[in-house]
Amino acid sequence: MKFQHAFSLILVAVTLVACAAVSAPAPPGLAGQWRVEDLDGRGVLDRASLTVAFADGGVSASAGCNRLSGTFEQSGARIRIGPLVSTRMACSPALMDQEQRLATSLQAVNTVSGAEGGAVRLSGPGGASLLLRPADPVQAGAGMTNLRCGDEDFQVRFTATEAQVSGPGGVTETLQRLNAQGTDPEAPRIFTNGRMTFTQEIEGGRKITFARGRMAPVTCERRGG
Repeated sequence: MKFQHAFSLILVAVTLVACAAVSAPAPPGLAGQWRVEDLDGRGVLDRASLTVAFADGGVSASAGCNRLSGTFEQSGARIRIGPLVSTRMACSPALMDQEQRLATSLQAVNTVSGAEGGAVRLSGPGGASLLLRPADPVQAGAGMTNLRCGDEDFQVRFTATEAQVSGPGGVTETLQRLNAQGTDPEAPRIFTNGRMTFTQEIEGGRKITFARGRMAPVTCERRGG
């Protein structure tokens, strides 16, 4: 009887362990383009586009000013990012502060977990945390413009208040229109995030120029119609 009781307990324990192993969700993969919905539990600045992209062991990120890039490794629920390097453009103090917090948190996080609605949370010591949600891809179609600007190719969708830009590496950014309210309808439409600027020289017209940082603007050529 004692043997049968001990065997039954062992069988129950093995069954519970097996069920736990089967039901444990696999850690989410990170490959793709993500939008940062929350940074360190403090949200993000209004109108600031924070993005992170993972591909082939490399990571790139933007907080609306400079471009961060580096390497990453994921093994199950564990992750290691960095070291990161950054371009060196000066932007508003608020954007620069948020960019520094993004870089610090990315290099501090060490755990990946799933979140509600297909989101992913990266967590680490000291309160480091990023809530990532899959970025809406810029799809070719109505309203999409394929541009060749200097030696760079972009896909851009212009609206009355912003421009969605997909550039090299498939990284998508949102540029806000500076003069969206109360302007002459013939005035240039200027879309920028401080790091890149697109200008439609005539409202609704076809001439578009592009400038990166403080570089001189170049005229963009439309591709595919």
